[in-house]
Amino acid sequence: MDVVATLLPILLIVGVFYLLLFRPMQRRNREFAATQAAIAPGVRVMMGGGLIATVVSVDDEDVVVAAAPGVDLRYTRQGVVKVLAPPVPDSPDSLTD
Repeated sequence: MDVVATLLPILLIVGVFYLLLFRPMQRRNREFAATQAAIAPGVRVMMGGGLIATVVSVDDEDVVVAAAPGVDLRYTRQGVVKVLAPPVPDSPDSLTD
């Protein structure tokens, strides 16, 4: 009984560390991997500094994005923070004359 009382607090601390540190880190790693897999030419992305651009080309290490017509920027793939959903066009019902 004395051994259980000694090990129980240690096991609880290990469990709390797992729930508070390791699980969220694993979730962030899965989200980052999904973002990296979704990078393709023509996709709108948000870069680490907040720049929103369209991907022009992708290779193993770099991403070339078009920030404006004629302005191509080269970033590392890790600089892509978020892949943005394409804008939804307005429906004809929402237009008023």
